[in-house]
Amino acid sequence: MKKEVMKTPEIKGWDCIDHDPIEEWVPDDPSDVEFWCNIAIGLSGENGADNFQVHIATNKALSRIEDKKYMVVVPYYESWVQVLDVLHSIVAECEDIGWSGMSEQLAKHFHWEYEGVR
Repeated sequence: MKKEVMKTPEIKGWDCIDHDPIEEWVPDDPSDVEFWCNIAIGLSGENGADNFQVHIATNKALSRIEDKKYMVVVPYYESWVQVLDVLHSIVAECEDIGWSGMSEQLAKHFHWEYEGVR
């Protein structure tokens, strides 16, 4: 009997309409930041990815945000690399033997493009 190998998801790309390119954006106040971005996540070593949206915010920005679903909070905004490290950590925890299980786990953290589609 062939043993199922645990697969891992990975971030394959990203974009942010509000701050393009996000890699170069520097906020006026790094302690008061809030924006949505898109991350493309797929299986490591395979082609293809699904889109997930995530709301990035600092602690200071939380008080003015009503809907805190799909939010990742950072103390302050150092750089996109800092945020990407946090996102990589979250994605790395979502392991399963197939994409179906992984996408359900990822959808607990990020708004999945296929959420609600059967």
